[in-house]
Amino acid sequence: MDMEKQRKQARIFSEMHKNGEMFILPNVWNVGSAVVFEKEGFQAVATSSAGVAYDLGYSDGEDISFEDLLEVVNKISNRIDVPLSVDFERGYGETKVVVKENAKKLVQAGAVGFNIEDGMPDGTLSSLELQLEKIEGLVELKQELEIDFVINARTCAYWLQVADEEKRLEIAIERGNAFSKAGADCIFIPGALSKQVVKNILTEISAPLNIILNNQFHDLNELKKMGVQRISLGSSPVRYIYNETIELAEKIKKNDFDELLKNPFSYEIANEYFK
Repeated sequence: MDMEKQRKQARIFSEMHKNGEMFILPNVWNVGSAVVFEKEGFQAVATSSAGVAYDLGYSDGEDISFEDLLEVVNKISNRIDVPLSVDFERGYGETKVVVKENAKKLVQAGAVGFNIEDGMPDGTLSSLELQLEKIEGLVELKQELEIDFVINARTCAYWLQVADEEKRLEIAIERGNAFSKAGADCIFIPGALSKQVVKNILTEISAPLNIILNNQFHDLNELKKMGVQRISLGSSPVRYIYNETIELAEKIKKNDFDELLKNPFSYEIANEYFK
């Protein structure tokens, strides 16, 4: 690990959450997709847990091993020069010690940001106490490594629709503030949030807010004016690509090769692009 490079990228990524300028963080699924988003001018990239899983042929939800994730992160970080954040899911562990050790390995592989979430496979949320312990472990790791990586603490209250609308908002606000107090740098509340919900969250949570692109409210200019700091694309890019791939496979089965033969992204152009 190049410690100075890590510290520099961590500072850059951290500042992106403090400067008041909303940014879009594209979620990538392999080395090639990360290279594309870097080449197209994005300031940083983040892995998508779903994207990495799909790319390895699995469904989302920690079905891949931690070693799989570590390998992907290492390969991506060795090929790009912008900050890389990692979708850490629940930390691939249910104790502070294990999560902290896993995070250390990912930092050593090149990560300068982590999403750590509270959503359980059964559709419930893990205890607030456990989540705070995990965040505290990450804060300790920052201090030990002297790398100011970004802790993006996620609550799945809306994503998993754990209660009615009023209760969901209450849970999200309670957890968001608790995560921030424990040392999280940004609060991530994914789900189909309405404009009013976003307003309420921004009013009640005293930390930078990260939301995910969704059909209910995606007016980026208004989100910027409201004070949202970070927009994640989630699994939408990788799902778009795989949908196109599935449709292509169906056409090829019917001996329809037009899409392939008319593709303007020629062998020569592709080689030049990824040079």
